[in-house]
Amino acid sequence: MTYNFHGKYKPDKITDFKQAQDSDLKKICKFLKTDLPEITFEVYDTREGKQDADPNHSISRASARFKEMTVYRYWEQDNDPHYPHEITHLVAHTWSTPYVFKTELDTWDDKIITREIDMVSTSFMQEGLAIAVDDIVFERKLMEVGEHKYIEDWCRDQIDLMPKCLETVINLDGFGSIENKVVVPFAASFSKFLLNQFGLDLYKQMYISLYETASPKKNTDSIKQIYEMSEKTLLQSWKQNIK
Repeated sequence: MTYNFHGKYKPDKITDFKQAQDSDLKKICKFLKTDLPEITFEVYDTREGKQDADPNHSISRASARFKEMTVYRYWEQDNDPHYPHEITHLVAHTWSTPYVFKTELDTWDDKIITREIDMVSTSFMQEGLAIAVDDIVFERKLMEVGEHKYIEDWCRDQIDLMPKCLETVINLDGFGSIENKVVVPFAASFSKFLLNQFGLDLYKQMYISLYETASPKKNTDSIKQIYEMSEKTLLQSWKQNIK
């Protein structure tokens, strides 16, 4: 891996950061049965530095950029260096040849920019997988609206608000139309359910079959065909699994 540190970092803290990323990457690749990819880390000691350098100028503290295979990260050296979420995004990006998805994005300074993004799968599955790996491999809780809880707890506490069909969330338009504290735990819990119940091989097959450029119906049909189950049965089984 390649590391570029922008700001004032002590040598021992740089070593700690590198060791944390190396350890996290190896654990993720072992779980996902994927070869170690070459990833670049651009690390900034101010949030503004990260936001300006990030090609998409996201407000987030950390962002994975697929075309560059780079994690842009705002990190203060006294904070925990571990943040495996973005690494999982880049590992899964190596599963298939990317397609190009043109979309509008919000920036940290309240602008809207248009970008052509190299994609594998859909945003719903990308986020679902990354948070599922956070949960399964690292036992990390999910933070939404300032509160940390495990993903099943988020889902159980809001079970009546959970999506009733995949077509409403499987593509970016639907995924982005539902409150994060509802749709993000659902995406993660559903991916965790598929991984635990049916294994990684089927999950990978399903993951790379989805496209933001396809209709929600076509993407949902792909999931049903790969798992050889109706959407209703899949969602009922997921719901039963988290009780």
